[in-house]
Amino acid sequence: MVNRSILIPMRITINGKVAELVTARKTYKCDECGYPIVPHSDYYQITLGGAGLGSIKFPDRVHVHCIEKYMETGGK
Repeated sequence: MVNRSILIPMRITINGKVAELVTARKTYKCDECGYPIVPHSDYYQITLGGAGLGSIKFPDRVHVHCIEKYMETGGK
């Protein structure tokens, strides 16, 4: 496990999107590259600020190394 507080920002906010760094408890699919996010790895969970329960209940999930491209392209 990497000390996340030093290497990677825990929360990123850009244009109303809030990305929080979390650890995967099960396998998810990255919404940017399509590859799996394996359990016990870090990933960003992205919600839309002020979008209501739909954004919180069904957030986008991306790898740590995919977050920059995801935020540049606007996500899905």
